[in-house]
Amino acid sequence: MASSTMNMILLPQMRCKLAPELQQSLMLLQMTTADLFSYLREVEQDNPLIQLEVAESLSYGGMHRQGVRYWTDGVDLTTLRADRETLEQALLAQIRLTDVSRAEKRVAAFLAGNLDESGYLDIGLEEAAACTGHEIGVVEAGLRLLHTLEPAGIAATSLKECLLLQASRDNCAPRFVKELIKQHLGDVAKGRWKVIGKSLGICEHEIEHGVRYLRGLNPRPGLQFGNSDVLYAIAEIKLRRSEGGTGFTVREAAPFHVSVHASALDAGAGTGKWCDWVAAKQKEAARLDGMLGFRKSALTVVAAAIAGQQQRFLDEGEGGIRPLKLEQIAAETGFHVSTVSRAVRGKYVDTPFGVLPMNVFFSTGLGSDNGEDVSSRAVKIRIRGLVAGENKQRPFTDARLAALLHEEGLTISRRTVAKYREEERILPSTFRAMTM
Repeated sequence: MASSTMNMILLPQMRCKLAPELQQSLMLLQMTTADLFSYLREVEQDNPLIQLEVAESLSYGGMHRQGVRYWTDGVDLTTLRADRETLEQALLAQIRLTDVSRAEKRVAAFLAGNLDESGYLDIGLEEAAACTGHEIGVVEAGLRLLHTLEPAGIAATSLKECLLLQASRDNCAPRFVKELIKQHLGDVAKGRWKVIGKSLGICEHEIEHGVRYLRGLNPRPGLQFGNSDVLYAIAEIKLRRSEGGTGFTVREAAPFHVSVHASALDAGAGTGKWCDWVAAKQKEAARLDGMLGFRKSALTVVAAAIAGQQQRFLDEGEGGIRPLKLEQIAAETGFHVSTVSRAVRGKYVDTPFGVLPMNVFFSTGLGSDNGEDVSSRAVKIRIRGLVAGENKQRPFTDARLAALLHEEGLTISRRTVAKYREEERILPSTFRAMTM
């Protein structure tokens, strides 16, 4: 009988590991201006030799529901706050009173901070699990907890789910309303009462009662919280046309600089331990200033590459944005795609058309009759423009919007129009008509 033995074998393996200083540089690159400001203030308190210098005048964007406006008056970063209770604050107050595990409360609080102004969930569950370090099951439990809080319909991922959440908590809801929402929202929008009645086995009177009930639900439950407050976005980069009009200029809009207090430069007057301590702190300040320099350089290079690809934007605004991918900017700048992603995530640029998020310049393309691709962002803007100019008594259906865009030379299907309309938080035609 053959004997079996266990042996230990050492196998060589090569790994690529980032140096701690490079990891910290990438961490600073990914931070927004507000997060970076808070981080540097903490570093300044920990290292008494460090002196943080902030630009006296920055570019701020006041973000409202209908868009972004901007001005350039200097405002103290520490004074930017909302006076009214926000949706997140209201949810956090309710989460504290719930009888669930601490992990579920933490996840629910994290998700509460990732809702858009309408109250819809603005992050995927897998991404939330990666950010919080919890299993997907715990994240799902945290999301279910949010669904039980007020206002009803909060933390939904779609209009259908938002309406279902509200109807599920109402004991007075019509018996068939859940199936009406799940299966026939499109039919409701198109007034197909016969199709609905045949499918659900109900009469026209019941259908009208169900539609009236739907009209009483809130498709944007988050807007009742702080919808008049201004949220501030601080521009990292300022982008303008050059004086000749043929090129563009890119410069830093929100500079941070770290220096060492002058009193620390005379380190020779102290003991040996004092000199060593001062030298270590000076080295720490120099290293931090170098990382801020890398951040500034990376942002400027990436912004210049984006501006070079999007020069039509400087003349036409968001409607002139052309299709662009992160890979194209990575190839042009020599950075890794992940580095470009870190550089644009959560960052804003001061443009002639307002303070805009940098990721607005990245979008997929749609074909047109002239053979030139049109960015999905430009199509969304055109859809919003068509909806704004429609007859409010007879709003455009998705099919009609697709036909109008086709007349303008865009190759787009009704289903794609519906997708873009939902991403822009524009209600279906029937709901737009009844909200006027």
